[in-house]
Amino acid sequence: MKSVLVIFSQGAASGQTLLEALSATMVLATFGLNVKVCLINEAISLLQAPHPTTVDHINPIPFKPAYGMVESFEFYDLLPVWICQKQQEQLQHLAPSIEYELVNLSSDLLAQFDQVLYW
Repeated sequence: MKSVLVIFSQGAASGQTLLEALSATMVLATFGLNVKVCLINEAISLLQAPHPTTVDHINPIPFKPAYGMVESFEFYDLLPVWICQKQQEQLQHLAPSIEYELVNLSSDLLAQFDQVLYW
């Protein structure tokens, strides 16, 4: 079985691009690929549930739909989500509600995958 590592670096501010990348990741998992997801940089914020004040009903921010998609990763066997150990400090400012695991994104780890996608 082919294995794919998908690394997200953009947060909800990237809008539709992020939603499409999350959808594509779930499609890969649906078609029998062994998919692992890693969040780095701004994407780490997707681990925390949005506050009611983060959604403006006139100009909705895509954070709530993006979080909902990450939350549904459990149905695609995409949990735990990986977080780079170097960014562990960012987690201290969040209250993660999605299962995650700290990993060292070394070249040895990346070499274990048939494909690495960066979004």
